[in-house]
Amino acid sequence: MNWITTETASRILGDLIEIPTINPMGAPYGSSEPVERKALGYIEQLFARYGVTMERQRCSPLHESLLISAPGRLDGGITLMEAHVDTVPADDWRETAFTRRSVGSRIYGRGACDDKGSLVSMLLALLDILERGHKPPYSIALLAAGDEEYAQTGIKHFAGLGYPVSRSVVGEPTSLTPIIQHKGTIRWDISVHGRSAHTSRPELGRNAITDAIKVIAILNDHQRELEKQFMNPLTAAPVITVTKIQGGRTRNAVPDECVLAMDFRVVPGMNPAEARQAVIDKLNSSGLDLSHSEVQLMTPPLDTNPDHPFSKKVLDICRKVTGIAGIDFGGAPYGTDAAWIASAGPSIVLGPGSIKSAHSIDEFVDVNEITSCARIYREIMMSEIQSE
Repeated sequence: MNWITTETASRILGDLIEIPTINPMGAPYGSSEPVERKALGYIEQLFARYGVTMERQRCSPLHESLLISAPGRLDGGITLMEAHVDTVPADDWRETAFTRRSVGSRIYGRGACDDKGSLVSMLLALLDILERGHKPPYSIALLAAGDEEYAQTGIKHFAGLGYPVSRSVVGEPTSLTPIIQHKGTIRWDISVHGRSAHTSRPELGRNAITDAIKVIAILNDHQRELEKQFMNPLTAAPVITVTKIQGGRTRNAVPDECVLAMDFRVVPGMNPAEARQAVIDKLNSSGLDLSHSEVQLMTPPLDTNPDHPFSKKVLDICRKVTGIAGIDFGGAPYGTDAAWIASAGPSIVLGPGSIKSAHSIDEFVDVNEITSCARIYREIMMSEIQSE
C-alpha cells in the first residue's frame, strides 16, 4: 500500500477532524476522559498491524499523548517527530467545524491546519516507511502530543522522561518553511489595587481602573524600549499584550481592584524569567499598588543553529521535495512545543498549511501540502545526519 497519497491523506484528516479534540483552555470540562483519547485510539488502529511500540502518556488529568516508537539501525539518539492532537475551541462555527468538508484541494475543519494536517503528514511518513519494510538509520519517536494549545503539558511530560532525543521536528503550519527561531511566551495576571468609595464621593477612594490605564501606558513605554533593544529579523520584536481586563463590583462604587491578563512574547536572546521581572520592577517603581499572580505559562524562545548539519539537511530536503530552491530558514512570532526539547538537540518547526488559517473560522489546509510534507518528513526520518 502507498500511504502517501492525497486520497489517503484526505480520508485520515477527515476522520480526525470528525473526532473533536477541543482543549478547554482552563475552562470547566465536563468529562473524565482525556481530550485526545478517541483520536489517539484511531491512530493506534492505523499502526496496529506493524508491530511498533505504542505508549499512552497521561500528562495531566485532562490530557494524554501517544508515543509511537520505531527502532533504527544506528546509535546516535532518537529522531523525534512531534505534532499535537488538541485544538482550540470552535464555538463561533461549531455547526460545521467537525464535519469533513472539501473544496478543491482544500480540506476544512477545526484542526485541519493546526495541527492535524502536520500530524497526518507525520503518520503517513512513518506508515509508509513501515509498509515498505525500511529501517531508519536512527530510532524514530513519533509523539502525538496533548495539551499544546493551553499549557503544553504533553511535550513537557515527554521531555521529563529522559528519552535520548538528538534531533527533532515539530509539526506546525509553516507553509513547508523550516522555522529555526520563534518567540517564547509568558502569561500572568497583574492585580491593580484601589480603594472603594461611593461614586458620589470618588475623591474618598482610589479608582483601580484608572490606575490600570496607567499600568497599560507603562507597559506600552516598556515595549517601545524592548523594540529598540531586541529587534529580531526572523521573529520581529518582543510584544506585550493585555488580553483581558476585569474590574469593578457595582455601578455606584469606585472600583477597588482591576485585573489585567498579560501575554508577553519574548525573542531569542531574552531570558523569559528575567524579562518578566524587568516588567515587574518597572511597574513597582510607579508608585501604584500592584500584585502579580504566579506564572500561568512560561515557555522559552526557540533558537536553533542554522549551521548545524541537521538544520542544513532539513533545508536541503525541503528544497528538493518542493522543487523550490528559494526556500530558506524562517522565524515565527508564535511559540511551539519545539522550545521544550531544543536543549536535547537541534529542533525545527515544519509543517503544511499557513498560520493565517490557524484558529480561524473555516480553518483549512491544502491536501497537496500534506502529502508534500509527508515526503519531507519521510526523507528526514530516513536520513543519516552527522554530528557537529
